[in-house]
Amino acid sequence: MPIPPNDPMVTLPMVSPFDAHGKLDLDAAERNVQRWLKTPISGYLVGSQSGEEFMMNEQERVSLLRTVTDSLTGETFSIGGIDCPSAIETLRQAENYVEAGAEMLRIRFPREEALVTDYFHEILPRCPAPVLLMHQTSPASFGIAARPAATPKVLGEIAGLDNVFGYVTDHDMRFEAQVRRYVPADKRFWICNGSMILSGTLIGCNGTTTAFSNIWPAALKDLLDLGMAGNYDQGQPLQEQIRLIDEIMLPYLAGGIKTCLQLMGFEGMNPRNPTRVMSTEKLRRLEIALRDAGLIQ
Repeated sequence: MPIPPNDPMVTLPMVSPFDAHGKLDLDAAERNVQRWLKTPISGYLVGSQSGEEFMMNEQERVSLLRTVTDSLTGETFSIGGIDCPSAIETLRQAENYVEAGAEMLRIRFPREEALVTDYFHEILPRCPAPVLLMHQTSPASFGIAARPAATPKVLGEIAGLDNVFGYVTDHDMRFEAQVRRYVPADKRFWICNGSMILSGTLIGCNGTTTAFSNIWPAALKDLLDLGMAGNYDQGQPLQEQIRLIDEIMLPYLAGGIKTCLQLMGFEGMNPRNPTRVMSTEKLRRLEIALRDAGLIQ
């Protein structure tokens, strides 16, 4: 299915559901997707830091992607996440994801700047699906910008290559504003963090894929609409609600996201060890913030 052109898009780097014994729970995944399908999510990404990608083996990721893809309806699409500096291995994983139903591939930039250009010139012509470039070179550092993968000009030039769907920023807004100058207008340019939605639209972002999409995608869509229309003052109260939830849960990474979702009634929200569990005091604060946002009773 061709990826629909509707902007702004909110895509979901989906948490991976595990049972109490740490086993991947595909039935829970299917039921969770049915809940998310009632929200304005455009795409579902399997294989992300939010989804504990480094805690899972490849077969688990492929099985989860197939389950998610089979559950989708309408214009929603699935994305397979790859984080690998080897072009040969990247392409092998890409074929497996596409065979399981992925209609797009999210690929992180290699961590060594000298490898970046050759890597993408090798994989993009041979990649079996459009590529979403992810510029978070330290994916576990939620909310903190890592060292850039390359210069703004090089990143923008890679984003302009054939078979690239778009580019996802890191957290350094000054740097990413420079990247925006070099990314062609016909490529997506997405902000990476729910607390930065309005700020992202100020530098030209027109969508998002962020951990917070798991929790409140409708709010992110509303903020993107407001920011892209220039209605920043109108969006500030909603952005502040998101920031409050984000600052409580994000230090706990996938464990924090899953705590939010467990409070909201999603299934399989057991983090896989050794993911850190939220403290009791922070849990109380989170419950209040979710209640104030109308996300729980």
